[in-house]
Amino acid sequence: MVLKIIIVIALLLSSWAIGYLVALRYSLRVKQLGYFIGALNSLETDILYYSTPLPVAMKKVAGRSHKSISWIFDDAWKKLSERTGLNIEETWRMTIEENIDYLSLSKDDIEIIIDFSKELGVGNKETQKKHFKYTQELLMEQKIEASNEKDKNGRMFNRLGVLLGLAMVIILI
Repeated sequence: MVLKIIIVIALLLSSWAIGYLVALRYSLRVKQLGYFIGALNSLETDILYYSTPLPVAMKKVAGRSHKSISWIFDDAWKKLSERTGLNIEETWRMTIEENIDYLSLSKDDIEIIIDFSKELGVGNKETQKKHFKYTQELLMEQKIEASNEKDKNGRMFNRLGVLLGLAMVIILI
């Protein structure tokens, strides 16, 4: 009897945990999009208003960003500082693609973030300013969409995990 209770509790906890982890990914996406918006705002300030060189600005943003995304800017800074002959677009794309598994972002989010680098450093300050704002607006739209998905799917996966655990317990008993 005690063994049955332990198995039931283990099944319920493990199925709840699986549902919770799936739901957590939705929540992390919203947070990381917000962190990227803030980091791009910081990068914009450093480049456009303080005229900080891009590699130095990347390092500064890495120091000010949330730890879940700061490594991206730090890695990009390191690659730019090594002077490997790669331009910013190639460096940024490589950095994102090498570490894509550590991000909780969708393919569309990643595409927006990668596309951001295509216009970085190209054109005058006004063009750069427009590009920063455009990218931030796209990420804000993605964040709103992600928040809606989190509200809808996050709760569903939490409940689904518990219900799946209850179904397994009923089948086994």
